[in-house]
Amino acid sequence: MTLKIAVVGNTGMNIGAAVAGDMALGGHDVRFLLWPEQAECLEACRAAGGVRIGEPASETVSRKTGLGEIDIITDDPSEALVGADLVVVDELQLNLEARAKDFIPHLENGQVLHVNMHGYWPGFRLADMLREAGKEGVIVTEGVTPSHAAGRVGADVKPGFLRRTLPVAAFPSNKTDIAMERLAAILMSAEVCKNVIETNLESMNLLIHPAMSLLNVGFYDRRMAAGRKADFYGTGNTESAGLLAELMDAARKPICAAYGTRYRSVLEHIHILYGGEGANVHEAVAQSDFYRGVGDLPADIWRSWMGNDLPLAHVPLVELAEHAGVPAALHRGFVDIVDALLGTNSWESGLTLKRLGLDNLDVAGINAYAETGEKA
Repeated sequence: MTLKIAVVGNTGMNIGAAVAGDMALGGHDVRFLLWPEQAECLEACRAAGGVRIGEPASETVSRKTGLGEIDIITDDPSEALVGADLVVVDELQLNLEARAKDFIPHLENGQVLHVNMHGYWPGFRLADMLREAGKEGVIVTEGVTPSHAAGRVGADVKPGFLRRTLPVAAFPSNKTDIAMERLAAILMSAEVCKNVIETNLESMNLLIHPAMSLLNVGFYDRRMAAGRKADFYGTGNTESAGLLAELMDAARKPICAAYGTRYRSVLEHIHILYGGEGANVHEAVAQSDFYRGVGDLPADIWRSWMGNDLPLAHVPLVELAEHAGVPAALHRGFVDIVDALLGTNSWESGLTLKRLGLDNLDVAGINAYAETGEKA
């Protein structure tokens, strides 16, 4: 099925550019919307007439390389979004609501809006904004990770790792069938989850980042002081970090049970999404081609990652747990410790139940809202 696909934005992971070029090569009618601060990408792609996708073709949905020709490359949301079947957003996690103010007025009821990032509750975060704009007929979809990632120089994109069997969900979940008919275009393969509660309780950043960040702070500090980078998933992947990841992961199990979603361990997720074999998290990360391929990163990367993960993933996890009467001491303690290191207060700035619009609902009400988009 050929779709009209509007790709909105392009961040440092180049998700937007990768999706735009890949979908154009796949024969879809693509429009690429770039914001004023992304003028370099806009000008380069306009000059090229689209996005050039390089090797490896195996990391694209189209299985093609070359110039993905795009007729509409614009900084005008109305030009990009009109008549689109599927809108795919690449935006910084903390900036989602601010950016949504720029594109929501131009959405049309009946469109599918895929927020292509690492979970972080976009369906619930955008629900009230869509309703207030009279766009409650827009279906929001999300996954546990982005579909694509890539390197980019100008209009030339080098595909990174394309996620396979990506867990995705729709909000509201009673529109899943409609959403998946369109969302399938940008995914190599997908696993449809019960609802957006399930996908967010399985966010890969929530599962992978915490232990390697906290238990290696001293190492990262020394690398920073020496002006050197750090291999987060290599040197940072210690046996103790793997153990803590498994313990924090196990604490999710009763939370998932309370909300009626499946519990799939972080080890299983690594096996399925990233191909890492191994009997435990430490071994699976060490044996994953994806994690081995990341290489050295800025030694303070953990600070920016935790600056996203604490308020957007851990805070809602803890609040949902305690709302259901499930203790979440390990995750609450993690937030308190890392907040102290960062000098932040994620309990104030983060995605509380109130900010997600869930504070006046009980567990059954939250599940019903995830299914219907309506609050009883």
